[in-house]
Amino acid sequence: MRLIITGAAGLIGSGMVKELSPAHDLRLLDRTVIHDRRSLIADLARDCRRIRLSLRSGFGRASWTETFDGAAGVLHLAADRRVTAPWPAVLRDNVHATWNVIQAAVRHRVPRVVYASSHWAVKAIERELAPRCYAPDGPKITSDMPPRPVTAYGISKAMGEIAGRCAVDEGELRSFVAVRIGAYPGRPPVGDDQARLWVGAHDLRSLLRSCLETPFEGFHVVYGVSAQLSAPFDLSHARHLLAWSPSQLP
Repeated sequence: MRLIITGAAGLIGSGMVKELSPAHDLRLLDRTVIHDRRSLIADLARDCRRIRLSLRSGFGRASWTETFDGAAGVLHLAADRRVTAPWPAVLRDNVHATWNVIQAAVRHRVPRVVYASSHWAVKAIERELAPRCYAPDGPKITSDMPPRPVTAYGISKAMGEIAGRCAVDEGELRSFVAVRIGAYPGRPPVGDDQARLWVGAHDLRSLLRSCLETPFEGFHVVYGVSAQLSAPFDLSHARHLLAWSPSQLP
């Protein structure tokens, strides 16, 4: 099926291109050049009706939203990933860009958007429940808990979740899943704080692939962390909805 990946040149995006090729017909969007004929240079924060020109693209002169036509799903990864990024940066690259992507999906009748959210969207809940939520039998942060972010970055991710839920509630999208991703990238971390939130590359790729390929409808939230007992998140909804469980240990 045809899938759109935004932020395809990024750390997660480039891994997902490998994960999903050649099983799917991919369209790759990023502000930077990707040396792939499936790619288009696109500034998602700009007015989504503007025309962009990619000299290295196989699409020629086209609006980035035109790539959404006929797509079965969008994996929206593009964002300013700096936790300490100032509000103007996250407003542009996280809030405006996410809104434009959702609106493009609605306009072209794309049935599903998979959204890269973050554990920072619920960081205030984690702090409130700590240290009890780090115990295997302690209270966990569940998928039905609404966002309670900290930092401008966390607020921007929470706003993306709310925009997606609104689109589903209004019947504009058939399904939207927000993946609250833990500590990524890299090697298994040293120290309890990061180990509790760590997600390995294999686990994250398999989770995002399941979000794109598994049949379901409606709005959903799942957590992207690997298999550590001290994680503060409840992964039961991902197991039920996607038949997915992490396999990597820090």
